[in-house]
Amino acid sequence: MTDSATLEVRLPEDKPPAWANSLMKWALTTRGLQKMVGHDVALLTFTGRKSGDVYTVPVSYHRDGETVTVVTKRARRWWHNFETPIEVEIRLAGEVFDGKAVAVDDDAKALDFMSEFLERRPIDAKAYGLAKEDMTREKIARIVPHIVLIQITIDVDG
Repeated sequence: MTDSATLEVRLPEDKPPAWANSLMKWALTTRGLQKMVGHDVALLTFTGRKSGDVYTVPVSYHRDGETVTVVTKRARRWWHNFETPIEVEIRLAGEVFDGKAVAVDDDAKALDFMSEFLERRPIDAKAYGLAKEDMTREKIARIVPHIVLIQITIDVDG
């Protein structure tokens, strides 16, 4: 018999301080430094659907051809801008691409993505309440309801 309390997941509430995001933005746009920090971190720029303000956020990502996938916690609010497809700009490894981004509502896809993503990038496990040495598919499945995938189709010819 499984205790339901053991199945409950609590993702850390931590949000990076504004200065950390500013520092990462600076590093990702500074030649030389970008290569050191920008291997798996991108800058995503988009316009807020309600405010009309332009936002740029550093995000961990995985690229597969023309598809870039980023993940964020459902508790954060910025992902709501992607409930319908929107135009974005994304800076990957020093190169800027235009693209179209949309939030993905598919738990099976999220589980597959997170299983592979955390295997490639175990440093991100802590942000999702997982220990690097304790990332089983069952435990990753428990965080799926607490995350959102955003898929970006980039224009590689533009």
